[in-house]
Amino acid sequence: MVPDTGKTLRADTIRPVNLPEPVAVEEDAAGRPLMVALGRRLPVAAIEDLWRVDDEWWRARALSRMYYAVILGSGRRVTVFKDLIDGKWYHQSY
Repeated sequence: MVPDTGKTLRADTIRPVNLPEPVAVEEDAAGRPLMVALGRRLPVAAIEDLWRVDDEWWRARALSRMYYAVILGSGRRVTVFKDLIDGKWYHQSY
């Protein structure tokens, strides 16, 4: 039996979804992804699309990202982005 936590259940509780997850990415000289480590290292077979997002410049931590929609060697399509402020790579599911 699950113990009663005493918390009131609420249907309107806001929870973030599709949060970016850190991922290891090897880049080429131009900064484009060559390999993505999702469980194992997979080569990028093609870059289908890329776009840049610069937003929330008024906040203490602005948002500046370069997104890549890539096809991996396995045939899987994934979206990764590089945070242009901290230089780290992330994977985001949609």
